[in-house]
Amino acid sequence: MAFYNPHSPRERPVPHKQVSSPMQNVEHQYALPNSQHGHSPHGPGGARNGFGSANAPMPLMSRGFRETDTPHSRHHRGTSDFDTRRSECLRRGVLYEDPDFLPQDTSVYYSRNPPYRIEWKRPGEIAGYHHMKPNFFLDNASRFDVKQGELGDCWVVSSIACLSSPDHRELFRRVVPADQGFHEGWYAGIFRFNFWYFGKWVEVIVDDKLPTSRGQLLFVHSNNKNEFWSALLEKAYAKLNGSYEALKAGNVGDALTDFTGGICESYILRGGKTNVPPNIVNILFKALDRQSLIGCGINPIKGGPGTESILPTGLCAGHAYSITDLREILLMSEDGEMPITLVRVRNPWGSRVEWNGAWGDTSREWNSIPEQDREKMGLVFRDDGEFWMEFGDFKHNFDSLDICNLTPDSPIEMPKQWHTAEYQGSWQHGFNAGGRPSQQDTHWTNPQYRVTLSDMDEDGDNVCSFIIQMMQKDRRKMKQKGKKNLYIGFVIYQLHKEEEMPIPKEFFETNRQVESSGHFIDSRQIITRMTMSPGEYVVVPCTYDPNELGSFFLRFFFENKNAVANIDATSERVPVTLPPTPPDNEKEEKFKRFFYSVSGENMEIDPFELRSIVNDALRKEPLHRDLSVDACKSFVLLLDTDNSGQLGYPEFQYLWNLLRSWKKLFYQFDADQSGKLSSFELRRAVGAAGYKLNNSTMKSLVYRYADERSLISLDNYMICLAKLMKLFNDFKKNSSNNQMSLSINQWLERSLSV
Repeated sequence: MAFYNPHSPRERPVPHKQVSSPMQNVEHQYALPNSQHGHSPHGPGGARNGFGSANAPMPLMSRGFRETDTPHSRHHRGTSDFDTRRSECLRRGVLYEDPDFLPQDTSVYYSRNPPYRIEWKRPGEIAGYHHMKPNFFLDNASRFDVKQGELGDCWVVSSIACLSSPDHRELFRRVVPADQGFHEGWYAGIFRFNFWYFGKWVEVIVDDKLPTSRGQLLFVHSNNKNEFWSALLEKAYAKLNGSYEALKAGNVGDALTDFTGGICESYILRGGKTNVPPNIVNILFKALDRQSLIGCGINPIKGGPGTESILPTGLCAGHAYSITDLREILLMSEDGEMPITLVRVRNPWGSRVEWNGAWGDTSREWNSIPEQDREKMGLVFRDDGEFWMEFGDFKHNFDSLDICNLTPDSPIEMPKQWHTAEYQGSWQHGFNAGGRPSQQDTHWTNPQYRVTLSDMDEDGDNVCSFIIQMMQKDRRKMKQKGKKNLYIGFVIYQLHKEEEMPIPKEFFETNRQVESSGHFIDSRQIITRMTMSPGEYVVVPCTYDPNELGSFFLRFFFENKNAVANIDATSERVPVTLPPTPPDNEKEEKFKRFFYSVSGENMEIDPFELRSIVNDALRKEPLHRDLSVDACKSFVLLLDTDNSGQLGYPEFQYLWNLLRSWKKLFYQFDADQSGKLSSFELRRAVGAAGYKLNNSTMKSLVYRYADERSLISLDNYMICLAKLMKLFNDFKKNSSNNQMSLSINQWLERSLSV
């Protein structure tokens, strides 16, 4: 899909009415806005129109990847791994060889052997077959430079072609730095490219060995046999994703996200699967305000003579167009004022293959507006291949509409920007991979993000608009390991009062979702535009099934300054009323006599003696399993105030009542009465025992005390609670202003004491 990014922004002006001569219709003419962005190529003045948007990159260091410098440096970078490697190659007089992406068949195909013999050649050798010298660019980059090869990565090719349009020059230069080539004194067989990679801009360094067969490039190549920027760009993108084959099949929106850092919305304009929102015109106006790239297209004709076919309307099926402007005007008719929305569309061919219907270049509708007034209204034609049409006709003739919303760090001036927030997250087996809402026992454990909507849209409709992007990370790279995309989605719940955070299981049992991403799908990303009333909401990203391991990237694009925060608890001990234990004096006296018989003359017991007493008392439990010596050592150390390693009867009596209370909680939350807690049940049992823990601490407990099936025995459950109790007691005793300072000896003593 081709996109276009309008050059000169203008504010939406306030209309006023002007009456033309009696033989002409009455139109709304618009005041000239005071633009601070220079001359507009759309002509002075303007009807309602607009022009891009989103997030600052974060650092990422990896083999062969490097975080780029600040995004506003206009792509001039300081010293980097690239500079060091190139300088070393020049010093040694050798050409660079990439140690992380080797010139071998597995770098191309991971699932099969190649159907042809692959020879890795440098551009000098390839161009030499045609008696030419290699060039990085010939007469600058052009969308016509990019040709697809043997690999089924048309989604990448389309995005490269879009980015190489002259209208997107600054965006292109961020991905493809211009300060590289094959000239003497610079060339060392090494090149670099930049990609947005799940929230971060990374620099990917490659050598220039390219896969060929019989002297011809196998994959992406230029029209010119001695131009190599597109082939090298594809190689860098293949390295980022693990192999060339990993690029087979994908969505244009995914590649545009990686090339721009933006969020791409996609709409189907006609047919049974149309998803065009009622306010699509307003969405387009705001997208133009924010310099979004807007593309549209017509599906190929089934059984037609080729991929592209000229239709009787003058439009081309199987072809990509872009939207360059949008205007709303009022015309007078015999029935009074008639509102008209006109959209300007560009054919990247730059030819006169254009729409020949109403409001086309030579249509009689233009007679209703005096020629001198058209420019004032912004109704201008900039070049061949650009034409106007009424928006209803546009929806009737085009099949797809794609809007790539840009981030605030994009190297383009914008009168308006999105307000963004982004989060890295993960689903971990047995901890927070809770699955879809119908999984009531586990759904509540999923990550939670609190959204506060208070700054309403400027349209006066008392709602807040925002876009949610949810991406599952690295799944394309993991294809070669047999990993497939997870089925992902998100649901949104509304908060009507101050709730405990994170939201507990009980909330989800009594509250239904108010919005969602729709069906769970196994795509790389889900992008959904939301329009919601002001208020407090919780967004819950999840997989379809519980216990599916994966990482995700979550991003919010707000039209105005609304807020979002990752919900996490503050670890603390909270007062709870433990389940009461009915008194049994006869049993208590019998147990006391037994304690004295075991403790001997010193009237104290050690962990081994404690184990005998405790297991003897628990043996009548239907699901009883003996506690280990390690557990009993933890219990003794918990209450051993004099470091003797033993407990007297009063200490033991307190411990015994504590253990009985913990045991009751264990069986209370052991829903299936298996004698073990699931890791999800552990979260609730620990909370009921009075310990509110943040996600990181809870994850550590699951890792430490759960078995390979993420189950926790009574033994480990009690050790876990003893550990928590000891840590909180020590912190309270040794802290001041919620801070604690320990020497290394104190730290080791406390860390090893439970």
